[in-house]
Amino acid sequence: MTEGAARMYGRVHAVRKGLAEIMVVCEDEALKGPHCGFCSASGGGAGKAKNETILARNDAGATAGTIVELSIGEHAELKAALILFVIPLSTFILALIAAAAVQLPLLQAAGTGGAVLLLTLVVLKAVLRNKTYHRVVRVVPKPLKHG
Repeated sequence: MTEGAARMYGRVHAVRKGLAEIMVVCEDEALKGPHCGFCSASGGGAGKAKNETILARNDAGATAGTIVELSIGEHAELKAALILFVIPLSTFILALIAAAAVQLPLLQAAGTGGAVLLLTLVVLKAVLRNKTYHRVVRVVPKPLKHG
C-alpha cells in the first residue's frame, strides 16, 4: 500500500489453498486517520459493523489467529462491476437479440433471455468461486507486553 493510503485489518480464521478467510476488524481508531470505509459500508460506523468474513490472497503467509493488514487490488471495483453486471447483462441482451432474430414470440424471447441470464450467473459463480480482490499485505506484529 502507498504511504497515507487507507488501511484495513482483520483476524485470520482459516487458511486454505493460498487463501485466507478473514474477519474484518473495525475499531474506533479507524476514524482518526485514513481508513478503508468497510465499517460504514457493512452497516455502521467504526466498531458497529456487522461481523463480515472475506476471502483474501494469503501473500504474507498468515496463519489462523493472526491479525493482518489487507489491501484491495487495483481497479477492483471496475473488475467486479464488469463481472457482476456487464457480462450478465450483455448475455441477456444478446439472447434477446437472438430470440428476436428467430422471431420467437415476446414471452418466449423473455424466457430465453431469462434462462441465459440465469445460466450466465450460475457459470460465473462456479468459475469465480474463490475469486478475490483482497490480499494480505503483512502480518501485524503483536504489541510488546511491558512488565
